Amino acid sequence: MTAHPKDTAGPWADIEAQIRGPRPMSLHLANSLMIWREAGAGVRRLRAGTGIWHTGVRDSLETLKGLMRSEDDWQRLNKAVERKASGRADAMLRGIAKYIAHPYNRPESDAVEAARIGNCRLYDFGGEGKPILLVPSLINPHYVLDLKPGRSLTTFLKEHGYRPYLVHWYDPGEEELDFSIGDFVMKRLKPFLEHVAGVVGGPVPVLGYCMGGTLTTALAARAGDLVSKLALVAAPWDFDTKKPHAGKKYAPVMAEALAKLPSQMPLPVDAVQTFFTSVDPTLNDRKFRKFATMDPTSEAAEFFVALETWVNTGAPLPRRVAEETMIGWYRDNTTGKGEWHVGGAPVKLSEITCPVWIAAPEEDRLVPQESAYAMLHGLPSATVHDPGAGHIGMMVGSKARKGLWEPLLKWLEGDHAA
Repeated sequence: MTAHPKDTAGPWADIEAQIRGPRPMSLHLANSLMIWREAGAGVRRLRAGTGIWHTGVRDSLETLKGLMRSEDDWQRLNKAVERKASGRADAMLRGIAKYIAHPYNRPESDAVEAARIGNCRLYDFGGEGKPILLVPSLINPHYVLDLKPGRSLTTFLKEHGYRPYLVHWYDPGEEELDFSIGDFVMKRLKPFLEHVAGVVGGPVPVLGYCMGGTLTTALAARAGDLVSKLALVAAPWDFDTKKPHAGKKYAPVMAEALAKLPSQMPLPVDAVQTFFTSVDPTLNDRKFRKFATMDPTSEAAEFFVALETWVNTGAPLPRRVAEETMIGWYRDNTTGKGEWHVGGAPVKLSEITCPVWIAAPEEDRLVPQESAYAMLHGLPSATVHDPGAGHIGMMVGSKARKGLWEPLLKWLEGDHAA
């Protein structure tokens, strides 16, 4: 492990320049066209009484049906619906074109590369504050924790007495391509933690976001002497919740796809993005139609471009990691059952002795609050917090500072009994 000079946007700047637009583009275009081309068919089903309608519109549609007195009425309704549907499809395309053409580029980061192991990097945001290790998911790049000015948890922590160190996984290299999740914990996170702890000569606080939270849970169980406090933000743990994980229904499809891929082939980025699209197949249509109406010079438009580019930037998942998540976590619930192995043994929450803070929003569509709060069965003294926003919004949205950052800081500064 060696230290390196300042690394600005690194290779991600070139990658992001190629990724503008929802990914995979063909899937999102097909979804939108299918939705709006079916609009006329909806009129025909309403007339025939064969449609199955959402409860929120059922009464209104029945009222509308009662107003149809003649064949001409139905023809006019059908043409009006088709015009509206065509306009929405066009608006989505305008939004995508507007997004692709937007001049925003992510500003240069203040971070310095402090350490590198294989293809994984540890960034140091500097300052004289107390070191804290931040761990994102393996799925998307690290900078959701440092998205842009005013939308950066790392900057907030640095301004309030901390020296953030942020893990960036990068594309898996030759060694990482054969990794399990446990290998990322023991062969990458643990040495990075040792580096950060070495700066002060003792244990440091650790924060994990999303999948990064699940990884840091294992890290605290395996290297607890180096972790002073553990903050978990939307970290999935129990995959057999009453409110199912959004991707649980699609996970078997991903498992089947993995079985058909050549041996050792990682799960491609577009396949990972398709999995997340299954959570809400119409989301991109709605997002880009809204973006089409935005002033491109506004902060809101710039934020949209910054976040959307992050969402569509990712790396392929090593084969064993993909199988472990899709089959081990989603299907078999190895984490919730205490059967997830890291470092040669199952991860037991009872092995974590430091204070723990669990932030999980009720409105999170990716990680049900119940899944994250399930850790309370093994960590009954943990502190829980609802940030009052969605999975990504709580980290970078308009409510992030009040909903997540400030409560996190208050907890970090508190005196907690282990």
